[in-house]
Amino acid sequence: MAWFPSSKHVQRLSCLAFVGLLVLAALNRRSLTFARTLERDVFGLIAFYMEVRDRDPEWRGAMDKWPVHTCNISGVCEIDPCGFEFDPDRHDWEGVSCRYQYGWDRSIPRLVTNVHLPKRGLTGELPRSLLMFENITEIDFDSNQLVGTLPREFGCLRNLIEIDLSDNQLSGTIPQEWNLLNGLVEMELDGNRGLTGCVPNECPPNNRLCGRFFGTPCPSFTTDPLIGTDVRGTRVGGRCAPYPGGDAALVAGLRCPVPGEFRDSITRFFAEQQAKSKQQSAPAAGGMFAASNATATTTAAAAAAAAASQQAPKLK
Repeated sequence: MAWFPSSKHVQRLSCLAFVGLLVLAALNRRSLTFARTLERDVFGLIAFYMEVRDRDPEWRGAMDKWPVHTCNISGVCEIDPCGFEFDPDRHDWEGVSCRYQYGWDRSIPRLVTNVHLPKRGLTGELPRSLLMFENITEIDFDSNQLVGTLPREFGCLRNLIEIDLSDNQLSGTIPQEWNLLNGLVEMELDGNRGLTGCVPNECPPNNRLCGRFFGTPCPSFTTDPLIGTDVRGTRVGGRCAPYPGGDAALVAGLRCPVPGEFRDSITRFFAEQQAKSKQQSAPAAGGMFAASNATATTTAAAAAAAAASQQAPKLK
């Protein structure tokens, strides 16, 4: 005798199907929300934070907005640097962008592509930790008070499309190694009165957006503010002669930093976080116990540093 489901069975099956759809929807939402930033880039942001946070109040003001405290030693952040793609209300990493990745599969780690911190009165030299971001396409620190020379190691950032360092106090020459930035379209250095020398002969390549193949004459690299190179307000003049030996010689002489060079600062960060966590969980002490409490805090910080050193991020 054939069995036919009763109305109660049908209702129960419908409820189960509905619950299943809710679970699938939740999982899909989770996959959208929790596409993670590449581990190396997370550690790069932490290294950047540690390098500049104590330079001056302006740097501190910019870095205080970064939720680095939500990141763990595995390179996973509760408030993910690239998470704003899917949850814009939670993007607190001011000046950090992860562009051109909207169509990517959610299982692929996201990449930091832009660091923009213009017009903030930032001082000191260009942060060396920017070299941690292998896939960076844009660096913008215009209208600050940065000093020092242009790093030759920026020639290692082969995906760089735009660099804007205009209106700072930079000095020296434009490194020949920047000739290796074959994808560079815009290089703004105007307003840095201490810059001298010449522009590397292919930095950026003149035929990137102009020339006979595009039907548009190339604008002068010294006057065009949007395409090519702008060095107005500097003492830079003309193009350099081709580098002897070409790109091969430049590559041979260029030492690109490896993540392991930033291990100490990253380890110190996690040691500090661990010490803060222990301090916050301990009961407050005052009066006659204040001195011993301070000693305990110092001891905890030292112990945390030792523990963090044992569990240091795996940077090669």
